[in-house]
Amino acid sequence: MPEPGDIETMLDAAISAHEAHDPDQAQRLCQQLLRSDPDNPEALNLLGVILQDRGLAEESIALISRAVEIDPAFSDAFANLARGYRFTGDEGRAVTAARRATELDPSLGEGWLQLGFALVTLGRYEEALPVLREAVARVPDAPDLYVSLAATAQTLKEYQAAVDAWREVLRLRPDRNDATINLGVALFEMDQLDEAVALHRRAVERAPGDVTALAALARTLHRRFEGAELVSVCRQILEIDPSRLDILAMLSNGQIWLGQFDDIETTRAAVLAVEPENKSFAQQLGAVIPGTLDDAGLALCQSQLHDTGLPIGDRVNAGYALARALDRAADFDAAFEAFRTTNALTHEADLAANQGFNPAELRNFVDNTIARYTRPLFAAFRPMGNPSELPIFIVGMPRSGTSLVEQIAASHPRVFGAGELKIIMELVTRLNRDRGFVWPTQWDMDQFRAEASNHIDRLRALGGDVDRVIDKLPDNIQMLGHIRLLFPNARIIICRRDLRDVCVSCYTTRFGDHISWSNDLRDCATRAVEIERLTEHWRSVLPGPVLEVRYETLVENLETESRRLIDFLGLDWDPACLEFHKTQRPVTTSSAWQVRQPLYDSSVGRWRSYHAHLGPMLKILAPYIPDETSGTAIRTSADPSTPSSE
Repeated sequence: MPEPGDIETMLDAAISAHEAHDPDQAQRLCQQLLRSDPDNPEALNLLGVILQDRGLAEESIALISRAVEIDPAFSDAFANLARGYRFTGDEGRAVTAARRATELDPSLGEGWLQLGFALVTLGRYEEALPVLREAVARVPDAPDLYVSLAATAQTLKEYQAAVDAWREVLRLRPDRNDATINLGVALFEMDQLDEAVALHRRAVERAPGDVTALAALARTLHRRFEGAELVSVCRQILEIDPSRLDILAMLSNGQIWLGQFDDIETTRAAVLAVEPENKSFAQQLGAVIPGTLDDAGLALCQSQLHDTGLPIGDRVNAGYALARALDRAADFDAAFEAFRTTNALTHEADLAANQGFNPAELRNFVDNTIARYTRPLFAAFRPMGNPSELPIFIVGMPRSGTSLVEQIAASHPRVFGAGELKIIMELVTRLNRDRGFVWPTQWDMDQFRAEASNHIDRLRALGGDVDRVIDKLPDNIQMLGHIRLLFPNARIIICRRDLRDVCVSCYTTRFGDHISWSNDLRDCATRAVEIERLTEHWRSVLPGPVLEVRYETLVENLETESRRLIDFLGLDWDPACLEFHKTQRPVTTSSAWQVRQPLYDSSVGRWRSYHAHLGPMLKILAPYIPDETSGTAIRTSADPSTPSSE
């Protein structure tokens, strides 16, 4: 038997050979040593690792198990035993062995690594996440470890942790396209869409035919409402895989936004070619574009609306399509019943999820706003605001004509319609430092100026070299005080309409965003009254350029009102503004179909068709209903089946 010194020398030589990537020499030395000293735990462990690398997991487990029997405190061997178990798919035993390794030596990175990998494979993500964090703290330059950490964090919706880990992967392996895609996905989930779309475009440039990269880009473009590029990318994907229903759905949305209604039928046919029994696509189109359901489709929608075995989303799709078709056919009692049933489904789901409309909360907000936003406050802030005349804010109740006004203005070549930009609230939240309702006098003025400047830069990036950029988010009417402090020269357009028509239109519209108050007529009326009260306050105190546009007046006198609008924007008249329905620009709101149609007045006084069902709503609105003896006359269109733009 060799002397102990010889055994140590032989073991050192085996370790050196293994580290020098000479497994044959390392294996020979280990086997030679074990013939002389069969119970040497270090030689058993090293030979087990070598066999693992050669794909002989079962043999390695036997050797390393013997090593830990001989030396129960051998932490490295327990970590390697876990690795062996993972090779055989025995993740449960891998967890046990790896935990023992970390208990024996909490600083052992390999133990934490194997434990984390095993927990991930078992789907025990909440346990795995802190373990993987321990592992990367001890093994900082292992790309696969960061991949596992990033994927686990993403699964748990801890997107900032996922972003940080994906960035580490790309630091170590800049060429990994999967990491580029997934970093973009994590940023997408955090609504950091500018960087997300840049990453996804880069991934597509690297691998033009990679469907995963293309699909990620399509989803991000869809979220950003970039219709033209979305349609192009979806078509590329469908050339590779025509069966992607999710891509066909995004393609149809892009076509609707761009007004490519002639292409919708082709897309619908492609859906049915993939899944002949798929009716939801037709229902969704019917909820957006009137007249796209035949009798069989109507019967199916009726059946599905009342089918309690279907998911609520499918029933709601069917209900809106059915109701709109009945409304178009002037069967108003049946249409109202379909709208009522459909809205009740969503209303009940909102209440069950504690997401219902809170009238008291809105009332308190309006009270606080009226009390705090006064003429002296605006006067004090005016020298500090950003003087740019670039921004236009079109506000009001939803369905009060905001989309129509934007489409008319955006038809002017010097105006860019950016749609509904949900960034003013985010800007104000940053100024408030997430502290809720804060006096503007408590803002950090350096941050105030920086936020205003950054917003103008963002609008300039969206609009290019135009003179005006429109933000058409109706709910910005609640933020007009903040807007005027930030941008004293911004043009504000307040859209107003008979509140009876506003409420009926909201109640009968499937909004893309979650708007809980729109599913109950009393809530519609309550919200309309509070917004009307706030609007009256703005009319009395708001300085700077403000224009009020009444929907009924615009419909009756399109050219006069359109010229007044363009003059208010400080621009020369352009006849394209009267051809707004021909303007090629994305429209991503619920009015996407209507604003592509010539103007009709059939939506003026539409509430009358449903008068028998509106008692509770009309009672709430009573103080705000105009005197009909002197108000705008209600007329019917020559084509009553065609709703006007709202």
